[in-house]
Amino acid sequence: MLNTKAKTRLPTGLVEYIGIGSQSEIDAGRDHILSIERQLNLLSNEFGWKNVSDKYRRDLSGLNSENQVAELFCEIALCASLAKHAQNIELRPSTGKGTYSDCLFNVKGLDIYGEAKRYVDPWPHIERIGDSKNDKKIPYKRSISKAPPVEKPNDSARPRSMDLRSKLSDVHKQFPDGTLNILFVFHPSFGESKRYFTQALFGDSNFFKMDSGFVLESDGLFSLDDWKNISACCLCRVNQDSKAGFIFFWKNPRADIELPEVVRKELQA
Repeated sequence: MLNTKAKTRLPTGLVEYIGIGSQSEIDAGRDHILSIERQLNLLSNEFGWKNVSDKYRRDLSGLNSENQVAELFCEIALCASLAKHAQNIELRPSTGKGTYSDCLFNVKGLDIYGEAKRYVDPWPHIERIGDSKNDKKIPYKRSISKAPPVEKPNDSARPRSMDLRSKLSDVHKQFPDGTLNILFVFHPSFGESKRYFTQALFGDSNFFKMDSGFVLESDGLFSLDDWKNISACCLCRVNQDSKAGFIFFWKNPRADIELPEVVRKELQA
């Protein structure tokens, strides 16, 4: 699916992904490439090789970093996994806003727009007095919730939820207005991704509420008027077979169009 230039000289991102790091990292990268090729073949069987190539060739040929490779692979894995559940699926449909969603799929007669986002959690290292430049960088603590400026701790990093809110604030632009949709998020982390996203979506006070009983606060993304356009958010992971696993769904209590429970059950079946 690469263009002629990329076939002659692999994009920097692919070179990093399959050729840089320890031997185990290199082997893992190459295994992932093969797995994703299988997912692309599954999509090609569904939509035709030319159609899939036309959708992904430009991005695949212009990958500039290992992170871009992983982000695109999450999108491909998601679309291939959704195809198993959907009666019909379209790749990269227009939103009418000058942007594109990653897919449009039909489940139980319902058209649903999907968008994949991947954010690696850079577990914080806090420099401390007496640290040597030769000391191995190890993870230290991070705050659970945002502290008032006068009480800001100097020995812990800011809450992960703050970073996620910042990164996700404009994601509503990836969906057409007045549609049923799901934001699929991938979050490789040493920490508790489910708690971090619960905080980002509903507010920091929800950190210890794991499965239900969330209380929407003013610092939650779901409290934003622009976010009424988003029906739900789903925490995902890429499994060993390079297919997406749907771990947990958060429904937006203020959504213009609510995600039906039948859709969640189908995707987690």
